[in-house]
Amino acid sequence: MPGVVKGSKQERMVVVPYRPGRRMLFTITLVAGVAVSALGGFAYGYYQTLITQQSAQADRAELQSELESLQIENSDLNRQVAILDRSSVMDQRATEEVQETIRGLRDRVGLLEQDIIYYRSVVSEETEDTGLIISNWDINATRDTNLYRYKLVMRQQDADGDTFLTGHVNVNIIGRQNEELTIIPLREVSAEQDQLDIRLRFKFFQNIEGELTIPEGFIPERVQIAGVETAPIEKTLDQDFSWVVAQ
Repeated sequence: MPGVVKGSKQERMVVVPYRPGRRMLFTITLVAGVAVSALGGFAYGYYQTLITQQSAQADRAELQSELESLQIENSDLNRQVAILDRSSVMDQRATEEVQETIRGLRDRVGLLEQDIIYYRSVVSEETEDTGLIISNWDINATRDTNLYRYKLVMRQQDADGDTFLTGHVNVNIIGRQNEELTIIPLREVSAEQDQLDIRLRFKFFQNIEGELTIPEGFIPERVQIAGVETAPIEKTLDQDFSWVVAQ
């Protein structure tokens, strides 16, 4: 062949017909396919977004409903707590009023018992010729909570001034300790007394006084005083006094 270098590699040439319309159709088809794919992807994404939004709105509505229900329940509980608080305050006030009434009645009973003892002593003075009597018993409060001052006066009725009365007297405090009846001798709570039988020897009267300390948890109710006269006559007495504290 003319114009060909001898010995060089020759490429085979293929002759195809020239068709410009087919190339344009292919290009249009390709562009249309890409557009359809893009549109489909956008539609699918929009559909998924729409479903997600609807699901989120449903969840939000459900949460809002639960929140409203919890708020109503919380409001009901607050009302119940307020009612219980008011009931507790009323119960406490009623209990305090009852306790105050009981204390007032106890003090009144104690005063009445002391009046009875006084009148009995007056009658006794008119009917008995001589002998040991309890002239006075007092309990007084101090600044310390459980510390009290006491004074017991024993007297010889119709004393002639020459004869000594001899004997002894026992003082016991009776009350409740852990709901159980408990008797405490005076010597266990008073430093001034070291004997169960307090010795008596006097012509006219004898004072027995000092301080006593009530143990924690012990609720005193009354004081028992038992006396024994051995001379100049033999005589015994036993009287109870309510626990009434003078302020």
